[in-house]
Amino acid sequence: MSQENIEMVRALLSAFDRADYEAALEALDSEIEWQVPPGIAIGREVYRGRDEAQRGFAEWLAAWTTHRFEPKEMLDHGEHVVVGGMQIGRGRGSGVEVRLPTFHVFTLREGKVTRHRSYRGHSEAIEGVGLRE
Repeated sequence: MSQENIEMVRALLSAFDRADYEAALEALDSEIEWQVPPGIAIGREVYRGRDEAQRGFAEWLAAWTTHRFEPKEMLDHGEHVVVGGMQIGRGRGSGVEVRLPTFHVFTLREGKVTRHRSYRGHSEAIEGVGLRE
């Protein structure tokens, strides 16, 4: 099941990259809990349910003229997939390019993402799935 989880997360990230937000939302459980790292939220820090997650994505993307996430690593931890990479965007208001290392923990059940957490550091993400470096 864990390789399937990695493939599901890869497909979700690919859908975002292609701006296919309908496909990205389809990968989420209807009761998804989506959390962004404290301090970099544009809207709220936690979104619950697919409709709120969709609003959160729209708020996030509206702040950028361009935005992408470049995954650098994907680690399988059973029901969790840890993804490390780089957020790259150009601020809509400032025009400034931002490069921010970000780590995501996706929790999956029955082929759907049920929970998402973002972290600023690798250690935090690993601890987020109950492991230590």
